[in-house]
Amino acid sequence: MTASLLSMIWSAYYVVESLESLFTAFLILLSPVILALPVSFAWRWWVGMEPEQEYYREKVRTVLDSGIPIRKYRGQLDAEARKVHLNSDRQARIESDLLHPLRLQHFLLFPSLIVWPLVGLFAAIITLPMMPVLRLLEWILIEKSVLSWFARLVQKLTRWEIVGIPRLDDGAKELDRVLASIHRMPITVFLGLFTYLIISYMPLNVKNIMLVSAIVYIFLVSFISVIRAATASALVFADPTNRKLIPMDTFVENALGPWVGVGLLFLLSRQLMYGGQIRTDPALADPVAFSISVLLVLYTATIIGITVELSFFRLRGSSVRKSFQRQIVDIFNPTLYLFTRHKGSLHISPVMPLSEWLDGDEKLDKEI
Repeated sequence: MTASLLSMIWSAYYVVESLESLFTAFLILLSPVILALPVSFAWRWWVGMEPEQEYYREKVRTVLDSGIPIRKYRGQLDAEARKVHLNSDRQARIESDLLHPLRLQHFLLFPSLIVWPLVGLFAAIITLPMMPVLRLLEWILIEKSVLSWFARLVQKLTRWEIVGIPRLDDGAKELDRVLASIHRMPITVFLGLFTYLIISYMPLNVKNIMLVSAIVYIFLVSFISVIRAATASALVFADPTNRKLIPMDTFVENALGPWVGVGLLFLLSRQLMYGGQIRTDPALADPVAFSISVLLVLYTATIIGITVELSFFRLRGSSVRKSFQRQIVDIFNPTLYLFTRHKGSLHISPVMPLSEWLDGDEKLDKEI
């Protein structure tokens, strides 16, 4: 009787302790979200919330809604900014916020700027071997035309057409490049977390889990980064059957979305609830320790994402994009179109061969 009572008390104590650990782990994982809320408000204030700033925002939105690149209305927008006494920096913030809006998933990464001294060394260890891998995959995918072959395969399987439609951010103020970099980062970062959660299912100790995760992440991010740099262009899949236009970069991000979105949340919740049964290493069996490791991986991947932006997208992104566009022109000889809206009417108008537009340094000189 006494032994049975002691067993019941011990079981109840274990359940309470497990619930406390689970609740603590949940709070640790929730902390980036809590920190992101004031950061998002501060960002909104920094971009501009005053009436004259909202006035300029509405003018830029009108241009974007027309479907015409900002470059065509650069002079008029600058005149509107002078009318309400906005400087160039404020214009850049507002335009960039409309073209590349930052959402909660972006603000989750901001604490990495505080903890980078703790995770910077780990990020550097992963980043250094990533550079030659990036160059290798660029050689395979772009210089050896593997990516253009894959585009041709997609076109044959789906019966879509490939056309060109100028990007609306052409002619935006310089801050746009910074915001574009931040806007791309969540996929790069969450791929690192996704890789770690998958590898942690394997019967390995903590050291080997981190090692295997780093190796897989290096190749995965390098592969995805080259593809994203190449498709960040005017190239668009046109689906006449379903009446859709799908920019190539959107096509890539939609393919990755389920893995770094719902899939990531599923893996994280399952690891948190059943981690003691899944993970073999005692160091990660505790939910609190696991949650701390998740945050360390998240912020390490953020530093790596910043490095990839600075070392690859800034230095090689334009070259990769132009090479891929040329290959598509050689294969499909697509036409450049304008997809515009005027007083509720939508128009898809052929402008010129895409090759001619590329030869003209991607400038749209035709009057619209």
